Amino acid sequence: MAAVGRQVAGIVAGIILCMVIIMAVEKVGHALFSGEALFAAPVVAYLIAATVGSFTAIKVAGVRLWWLPGIIVAVLAAGTIMNLTMIEHPVWFAPAAAIALIAGYAIAWRLTRAA
Repeated sequence: MAAVGRQVAGIVAGIILCMVIIMAVEKVGHALFSGEALFAAPVVAYLIAATVGSFTAIKVAGVRLWWLPGIIVAVLAAGTIMNLTMIEHPVWFAPAAAIALIAGYAIAWRLTRAA
């Protein structure tokens, strides 16, 4: 049962880190950019958050299971979809966000294999 508890803790820690990273990067983006360039900040935030959140989930869980970062990225994808439906975005944003989330998963998976 301890293993399941660590996996849940890893997922929760990963999601919390994702939220903090996204808020921080978007806050900086709002201070630095305007217009369509403003939408680059969330894409960068999604990449960093997916990477750090997925890495954290695996490390806290103490086991390298593909679905741990998968849950992190799925939660981020759900938030991204909600964002896309509520706010008008440039055409390039949706595919860029999807690529950022997938890349974050892949980077974290690779980093945990090496570490």
